[in-house]
Amino acid sequence: MINGIKMKLGGAVYIVPPLSLGAIELMQDRISKFQVGASLESVGTVIDALHSALARNYPEMTRAKVAEMVDLGDMQEVMEAIMDVGGLKRKALEPGEALPGK
Repeated sequence: MINGIKMKLGGAVYIVPPLSLGAIELMQDRISKFQVGASLESVGTVIDALHSALARNYPEMTRAKVAEMVDLGDMQEVMEAIMDVGGLKRKALEPGEALPGK
């Protein structure tokens, strides 16, 4: 398991690791244009980025399943988790703290 942020998504808890450098490179244009709830393109970016991140720990995870687990209210928090390249958000979370997400 790659270290990440525990998030409750779709009723289950997952360890969401940051995106790999390869995924960031492939998605850099889309990520740089990301705006919470602003466009369908941003929705697709969150789904694709979260799928790429989760697949690092859950190889069986499908994009369709990811699309059903996330909603508009989760978009910003999900992007913060998967872009946690330096581990700043992970380091800020203390054991026993409430899980991000619903």
